[in-house]
Amino acid sequence: MLFGLMGWVLGVQASEASDKKQQLEQLRERMLKVEKNIASTQSLKTVEQKELRKVDKSLSESSRQLRQIKALLLLKQKNVQRLRKQSLALSKDIKQQKGFLAAQLKAAYLMGKQQRIKMLLNQQEPARVNRMLQYYGYLNQVRLDNVRVLDKKIADLAEVQLALDLELKEQASMVTVKQHQQASLQASKERQKTVVANLSKNLLSSASELTVLKENEKRLNHLLQNIYVAVNDIPINKQKNKPFIKQKGQLQWPVKGTLLKKFGSVKKSGRYDGVLIKANEGVEIKSISYGRVVYADWLRGYGLLIIIDHGANYLSLYAFNEGLYKDVGDWVAAGDVIASVGLSGGQKTPGLYFGIRKNGKPVNPTRWCRKVKNGRVG
Repeated sequence: MLFGLMGWVLGVQASEASDKKQQLEQLRERMLKVEKNIASTQSLKTVEQKELRKVDKSLSESSRQLRQIKALLLLKQKNVQRLRKQSLALSKDIKQQKGFLAAQLKAAYLMGKQQRIKMLLNQQEPARVNRMLQYYGYLNQVRLDNVRVLDKKIADLAEVQLALDLELKEQASMVTVKQHQQASLQASKERQKTVVANLSKNLLSSASELTVLKENEKRLNHLLQNIYVAVNDIPINKQKNKPFIKQKGQLQWPVKGTLLKKFGSVKKSGRYDGVLIKANEGVEIKSISYGRVVYADWLRGYGLLIIIDHGANYLSLYAFNEGLYKDVGDWVAAGDVIASVGLSGGQKTPGLYFGIRKNGKPVNPTRWCRKVKNGRVG
């Protein structure tokens, strides 16, 4: 009976795992079609627009790689600290063990070998002789045990030292890689600024900025409609997470910063359908709630954009990023790092565009997230 129940449970778990894998493959396949569809609608007419997409995506890859290198380097540093502590502890033990052994050898020397012979020749107290012989045997065994322990600790110390040397070499190598990656990231940022400046000149000369802005908003809405269609029948795995609708007014802001543009404030192409948060480049952006990444790519006008599906037709949007750290199909929890603040999409000031949509319609993020204090969020 018990084995039958265990088999049934394992069968259910295997079936659930298979379903999740199938759903993930289905989601990625559908989103690939959505991305191709959107790509066909965002024809990049100028050299600057093409170069901007290329630079932004290159910057994202550099940022992602640098983040991975930093994480590995942190792990190496922790390993080095751990091995150094082990080395110090073993060195201390060896010193102590040598002290014990030296004291025992000194005592044995002072007593001398003749003492044992005299006791053997002493026939007056055989019981006392027997006890003393046992005592000598015990001392010899203790010395042998101490020698074995000392040998083992010396071998352990050599092994730890070898591992420490290896970790230090790898750490030095990774520091060099990190420096190269940082240089590459900085070069991409400089190139990005140049491209944005050239793009701005072209927009001013052609007097088509308003048209471009409206086209960008239309493209985003088209993307969102495609996403809803693609994910409509692929359920969100709720697990023990609180439904999104029940977190209204309690959600953490995705980043700490200053609220530059409020929801509904006027802009050239109409009104803001989200908020614009000013923050420093490279600052981590976090998911506001549990969900599934349904878009993580470059979109004209929004740069590097990541969109998370929270179920019940709620989506959260994060744009103008420097780096994207999650892929389509990835599950994220509230507080998970998903991207970093940047200038992608042609922005001149680093910041985050953050929006929430219900059935494709914008809702005010300030009503969903925690209170704004003195113009600051997070």
